[in-house]
Amino acid sequence: MREELIRILEEKKVDDISVYDMRMKSALFDYFIVGTINSSKQVYAIFDELKKSGIEIHHIEETSDGGWTLIDCFDIVMHLFTENKRKEYDLDSLWRETEKKRDNGY
Repeated sequence: MREELIRILEEKKVDDISVYDMRMKSALFDYFIVGTINSSKQVYAIFDELKKSGIEIHHIEETSDGGWTLIDCFDIVMHLFTENKRKEYDLDSLWRETEKKRDNGY
């Protein structure tokens, strides 16, 4: 499923995708994905593609300004931020000691 989620994010032009291996850090989920989006429209396109692909979504949270969206897919949790919100929340620094499975550095 991780590879399918990354494929969808890349297809929908999500930038700076980082994948953190959380299996040794959390009993709640296995991977943590962080990506940068340009707009809330981009997030809706991702939702549509997730539904089409049959990936189950446990729940979704988002800020009213569309700057941050959390998509919980059970074993994988994705955080999609606008560039400014990603800098503000700085989750990458929080998890910098966690093994990174991918950092494509767009």
